Amino acid sequence: MRLEALVKAAADVLFPQHLKCHCCNRESVVNSYGVCADCESKLKSVPALPNLRDIDGFDAGLLYTEPARRALVSFKFNGAVYKKEFLAHFMAIPPEWSADCIVPVPLSENRLKQRGYNQSEVLAEAVSEKCALPVRTDLLARVMETEKQSLMTREQRLKNLKGAFLASKECRGLSIVLVDDIKTTGSTLSECAGELKKRGAVRVYALTACCAEEGNTNGYG
Repeated sequence: MRLEALVKAAADVLFPQHLKCHCCNRESVVNSYGVCADCESKLKSVPALPNLRDIDGFDAGLLYTEPARRALVSFKFNGAVYKKEFLAHFMAIPPEWSADCIVPVPLSENRLKQRGYNQSEVLAEAVSEKCALPVRTDLLARVMETEKQSLMTREQRLKNLKGAFLASKECRGLSIVLVDDIKTTGSTLSECAGELKKRGAVRVYALTACCAEEGNTNGYG
């Protein structure tokens, strides 16, 4: 094999030019976090971040538009854990948040067994690598199986989640960043934050990969 061919073969292994886009799954030239130029042009940041009950600060990576939706649904429901590279790229803890640790929104034992992983914990670990805050999975547990919430109103979601989470007294005095995959109505984040504060957490912030526009969950649970 000629030297030029050897160099090209090595470069293709180290820096592949034709990979599947994390959003559209088409083979294409992708950027550093695995997205093609067409999907990149359709990604949107969140224009206005809502205030959430019991949350001291909220941030989200992307608006829940179609490219982000496809990646997130595949990441959560289809075992595409590698898509954390794309989702976590847009997640960053604001410098003004003074936090001690990161806590992923927990899954119930049954759902964790079915899925094989907690998508929020995968994202929390990816964020932790960027900011060096520890991930604490011992501070919040899901103690009740709940119904899927994709077709529920905000009021129904709040009722569905009542009593679903239990925080440890070890969270007393801590400032915590809650991490989840998506904020839809905010009911899950608020319920978790309220439980953490009930057990003594000083502040609870929330960080998600995506944020849905009001009334638009697109069939997401």
